[in-house]
Amino acid sequence: MAYLFAWSAIACVLLYQGLTTYQRLRRNIAIAKSSGIAYVVLPVHVFSVPWLATYYLWIPIVNKLPASFKGLWLELLDPEWAHRLGHGPFEKIGSDVFLMVSPSKIMAFVADAEVVTQITTRRNDFPKPLEMYTRLDLYGKNLVSTEGADWRMHRKLTAPSFGERNNELVFTETLHHTDALLRMWKPDANHNRTLTDPGNDTMSWALYIISGAGFDIRVTWPHEEGKNQVDQADGADSGFTGSQPPPGHTMNYREALSELLHNIMWTFIGPPSVLLKSPIKVHRKVGRAMSEWGNYMDEILQLKKDQLSSGQDANGMDLFRALIRNSGIMDEEQTTIQKSDLLGNAFVLMLAGHETTANALHYSLIFLAMRWSSQKKLQDDIDEVIQGRPVSEWKYEETFQKLFNGMPAAVMNETLRILTPINNIPKSTAPGRPQQFTMRGEQYTMPGGTQISLCCAIHKNPRYWPAPPGEEVVNGIPDAQRFRPERWLSKSATAESFADIAYDDEELRGPSGEDTSSNLFRPVKGSYIPFSDGFRSCIGRRFAQVELLTAFAVLFTQYSVELAVDEWASDEEVEAMDEQGREAVWRKAADRAWWLLKKKTASIITLQLRGHTIPIRLVKKGGERLKFDY
Repeated sequence: MAYLFAWSAIACVLLYQGLTTYQRLRRNIAIAKSSGIAYVVLPVHVFSVPWLATYYLWIPIVNKLPASFKGLWLELLDPEWAHRLGHGPFEKIGSDVFLMVSPSKIMAFVADAEVVTQITTRRNDFPKPLEMYTRLDLYGKNLVSTEGADWRMHRKLTAPSFGERNNELVFTETLHHTDALLRMWKPDANHNRTLTDPGNDTMSWALYIISGAGFDIRVTWPHEEGKNQVDQADGADSGFTGSQPPPGHTMNYREALSELLHNIMWTFIGPPSVLLKSPIKVHRKVGRAMSEWGNYMDEILQLKKDQLSSGQDANGMDLFRALIRNSGIMDEEQTTIQKSDLLGNAFVLMLAGHETTANALHYSLIFLAMRWSSQKKLQDDIDEVIQGRPVSEWKYEETFQKLFNGMPAAVMNETLRILTPINNIPKSTAPGRPQQFTMRGEQYTMPGGTQISLCCAIHKNPRYWPAPPGEEVVNGIPDAQRFRPERWLSKSATAESFADIAYDDEELRGPSGEDTSSNLFRPVKGSYIPFSDGFRSCIGRRFAQVELLTAFAVLFTQYSVELAVDEWASDEEVEAMDEQGREAVWRKAADRAWWLLKKKTASIITLQLRGHTIPIRLVKKGGERLKFDY
């Protein structure tokens, strides 16, 4: 009897949940219909935590449904659909804005430049959904996790560190660390080295640059320990730079920083006190790294306060010193800003400032190895800028703008277009506050309580990225989805003249100027958004551009990159092959690389290869063997 009663109770609960879910779905469908926006119905909210944690288990099962049950809804169950499918779903729906309706949520996806511009300029009508950013508050509130008056305060704190006058230090640090990277990568006297995991190395490269240019700590690369050639950044304690943990620490600075940022996803479980008690080793290590890096930041913050009090000067951009100076925290009775505000911004700028740039360099190298004609054009452009001068003679003011106006910037722009760091830039409408917008002369209503995504599929929208005549599809790939940096070398005017953001307070302004050079192809406003757009656009945009273009210059004045083909042929076998044989083995590597970039990338913070690598080779210029285009 008790057994029957228990099963009856379970059945009643399941029936109630089913009816409630159905009613919520009907309500959301009715709201979607009334908006006038095209919509697709899904059984689940694809960005809910339970689905994100388990979708890879469910999708193979759902794919076994009979063909009559399948449709676009099934393709959209993959949270990475915007990257994998590009503009395809929008074309199937017949609209560049559509709603995704599930029982628990209405989401909107936007791939229309006019609508993107309306959303990014009407920041009070379409705010960031702050609930998505609370997990970035590991050390305190920050520029990314706030809105309104709080955001203005954090923006004023950080903006002075990102003005044009500070980019020379970014340039200098990038020269130093790219040289160090090449000393680790360079071919030996007998053969070229295969780099099995270049993405891991570019992560370290980006971490060390922002540590030096942003925090005044020049970290020593492990392979250069003890060589006495690493300059100490201004004022930094030597205990922060080497492999030995300083007194009071169990991890060195480099290890704590790398462990924390490379395994950031585990910090979402809880604070260090929770992670340190976990039975899982990686959890405990990340918990220790969180505590260690927090302690390092406390020490660096105190060092900067002491330097500021004593009147010591610093080179270029010193983020902590700028934060202290702009916070007024030296006189705590005269400010409401807390120490946690400084540490919170230091952390989030370190996080955002390394992963996106590291990925962009990594993917650029892969794409260039898949398109020799573009790599050769890049090398020629760089050689014209550098004119054979040694790195020690390069000057920021003489070099950067020339790189920004030519093929190096075209490669950077195209990489960020094809593999955008953030698939979906989140915006929202407040519950109960629907918002009107215009698309192609028609008025629509964005429902209140909608989670909006400015979708990276806009970068594959052929309306904004036209193909050359006769090249609409090459190698089975539509032109808008291909890596073709030459598209940026066109001077075709597709938009009005550039107008910088009109901040109501100049203290909010970070880097000024355009995302792309006026000497290159100028996309329609709102159609190119790797750094977002409008008032909340990326404050570190110019920092990243200086890093990438400087790294290209150092790399490609000396070397070329090729896909590694070790899996299919040895060096001796490749040497013995004719051109046709080499192209056949290269194409195997290129097909695999393209498949991995489409199918095995996933997002935690940014879009990255997960669980796979694409090996490449660094070869001296003139020693290339695989000069083909994909």
